[in-house]
Amino acid sequence: MKKIAVFICIASTLIACNKEEGPGGTSSIEGTVTGREFEPARAEITEVIFTAGSELEHGDYWILNTPIGGTYYYIWYDNPTWISDGDPYLEGRTGIAVEFNYSDSNIDIATNTSTALSSIAGSDFSISLQNDVMILTNKKSGYVPDANKVTTNFELNIGDQGQDEYYGSESPLSDIEVYILYGDDTVYGDQTRTGGDGEYRFTNLVKGTYSVYVVSQDTVNPEGFVKSGVTVKIDENKSVVTAGNLNLLY
Repeated sequence: MKKIAVFICIASTLIACNKEEGPGGTSSIEGTVTGREFEPARAEITEVIFTAGSELEHGDYWILNTPIGGTYYYIWYDNPTWISDGDPYLEGRTGIAVEFNYSDSNIDIATNTSTALSSIAGSDFSISLQNDVMILTNKKSGYVPDANKVTTNFELNIGDQGQDEYYGSESPLSDIEVYILYGDDTVYGDQTRTGGDGEYRFTNLVKGTYSVYVVSQDTVNPEGFVKSGVTVKIDENKSVVTAGNLNLLY
């Protein structure tokens, strides 16, 4: 499990609030922490390593896809010395013809394929060409049916899979660190960990207003974190105030 931190920030109603004046009261704040696993959507990346024209036949083709609901393609190779129509006419797919000769090098085949793809499928893919290697990155994130070499001898690398945004089921999170800050302190004054059912409690608190936060993975920036929380107020001594359930993504 990824390490998760939960922070409790306090804005006390006391004129002066510090570590000595914060603890020592008779009230407490309790609550629970639950969480869901989160994976951001990713774009599929397909790497194609081309052969020379001598390894192609008129009408050979391979298939390339976009996320579900988008356009599906087939890329076929047309040798002008053949009289017959080599187009496989795959139903439900958009055909992209690439003219070739048996004398073409693998770099020629890669270059001609890149040009043909850019003219028809450029709105769906970012295309990078390095000698005989073409890297196709879907412009839209999400699950994509894998590309397939079908009748060609090209090598396709589909290791960088596209993925839809994923949220796991919500469950209590145990053994999660919970921190409490007093007043304007920038270093936490105390800490605890959640129990087996995700429960936590801070005791010996004075009357005041407390803002309770969880630190959650950012759905926009997977490398960042965001805070989500609630504000609770202790109005009476010897009271137990419930902060409710705090939910985070990890």
